[in-house]
Amino acid sequence: MWSVGVLTYILLGGYPPFYDDDQNRLYAKIKSGNYEFHEDYWGGVSKEGKDLIMKLLTVNPSDRITAEQALGHPWIVSDDEALKGSDLGVNLRAFKRYNAKRKFKSAGKALIAARRLSLAMRPDPAVRR
Repeated sequence: MWSVGVLTYILLGGYPPFYDDDQNRLYAKIKSGNYEFHEDYWGGVSKEGKDLIMKLLTVNPSDRITAEQALGHPWIVSDDEALKGSDLGVNLRAFKRYNAKRKFKSAGKALIAARRLSLAMRPDPAVRR
């Protein structure tokens, strides 16, 4: 259910709930459940939507909402009328930016790996003598 919470957060907010450039700090945020709903991106999301995410991203698994409970949550069972006023355009743009940054970062890592591989494959100058 934790993963469902992360995916729902990304789909509604346009960015992941946990982020940090430092991997140790990122893990600490995940383990402590340290995330927030930034008003710029979450202003158009209902309190029921945020409530479902909070119940899904509860750190202690025994306190976390079950699949059956999630399926009965007011945000899931609400009718289409409740969603008509929601404009998540800013969230979609944020998600596209996040995805572009992620792809750029992956490309950079691939370039670094290729460079290291090419350097490793060069014959050792000491061996050529």
